[in-house]
Amino acid sequence: MQFDFLLKALKTSRLSAIAQAAILAVGAFTALEINHRAEALVFAGNPNNYIVKPGTGYDGVVSLDVNRNGISDCMGSLLPTGLHILTAAHCFTDFGANLDNVLPVSFELPTGTVSINVAKIFIHPEWGGLFDIESFGADIAILELASIAPEAAQRYDIYRDTDEIGQVGVKVGYGDTGQGNLGSTISSQNKRSGQNIYDAPGEILSSVIPVNILPGAVLAYDFDNGKPENDAFGVLGIPDLGLGLQEAISAPGDDGGPTFINGLIAGVTSISTCLGFNFVNFGCSSPPDVDNVGNSSFGEIGIDTRVSTYASYVDDVLAGKVTPTKQIPEPNTIFGTVFALGAFGISSRFKKKAIPS
Repeated sequence: MQFDFLLKALKTSRLSAIAQAAILAVGAFTALEINHRAEALVFAGNPNNYIVKPGTGYDGVVSLDVNRNGISDCMGSLLPTGLHILTAAHCFTDFGANLDNVLPVSFELPTGTVSINVAKIFIHPEWGGLFDIESFGADIAILELASIAPEAAQRYDIYRDTDEIGQVGVKVGYGDTGQGNLGSTISSQNKRSGQNIYDAPGEILSSVIPVNILPGAVLAYDFDNGKPENDAFGVLGIPDLGLGLQEAISAPGDDGGPTFINGLIAGVTSISTCLGFNFVNFGCSSPPDVDNVGNSSFGEIGIDTRVSTYASYVDDVLAGKVTPTKQIPEPNTIFGTVFALGAFGISSRFKKKAIPS
């Protein structure tokens, strides 16, 4: 495989932490962007056709300004308690993230944007960071709010069955967007939704990228345009030509965002990658990649944390049985301040969804 030389190097030499980070961030997971922009959705069709307006069902999907940079670095989803947000652990552990810097969670509602401070952060104890190439998994975290979310914000339960493979999921994302032939090219502050099919458990990718993905930890899907030559999982013996113009993939700005199956949170946006990553020029194999660049274009692969695997952890946090990773001192600011949402972004190349054309 194209990554064999990286695997050999990792096994036979003691690379520095920086070198290993570089291999993972711009190698195995080409979706990791150095600028920490959270990913938004890229579509097969026109991104303007998939904007989600307040009051249409996804008001419980929120933006997170993790790094206090005035833009949305990550996303999350409101859980049934109305007090907890499900998101990705890497939003708070990688790329210089500072748990003391988390700004309020923003709910975009028909009446305006309401912000509520974060009181506690719970990071799954098995999460080792984006650069944990020996045992990648458990990229999941929960935020506890300082006060209950507005009633207008939808609450979402989690998907608990293990039959996700082959099912259509609805992905929701903020931030940059674009069209599948070009990838993520448009800076945007709109929430969008698109669809994709979970093609396989993510551990299948351990055979083609130099990362050991834990069994059951993630769900994987590719970004199809209906052409066999751009079907990434078709290369791996799992052919599927996609969902047409509604097909979407994560891109910078979507990290921590949800994928719903039957209205339940089945996946949490984690990372993205491509087959045949070239460590010399940071390109992808073309085909299946449509443009030979890791940019959320057709032929690339998205990876979500498999929520059903971590259902008991979610339950324990909501039941008050888990000690928080970080407890944030009560702030002096007032809850419920109306904010204008900034553009989405974090970056491990945080994902966006793209629409097929």
